[in-house]
Amino acid sequence: MITTRPKPETRTTVPLLTVEEVACRLNTSTKTVRRRIADGDLPVHRIGRALRISETDLQIFLAARRR
Repeated sequence: MITTRPKPETRTTVPLLTVEEVACRLNTSTKTVRRRIADGDLPVHRIGRALRISETDLQIFLAARRR
């Protein structure tokens, strides 16, 4: 009798950006990005000591500030 394994869940991966990459995209300094993170305006993922911002969170942040 052959047993089959269940298929692993398919996960969609969202790119995680560094503070430097976000600053470059926003055409601003890393200090400004870190300030937005500290203020709670920009959600962040902490991986060890590294800070990463998801592409989705960055798009939400930008959409909320669009005039």
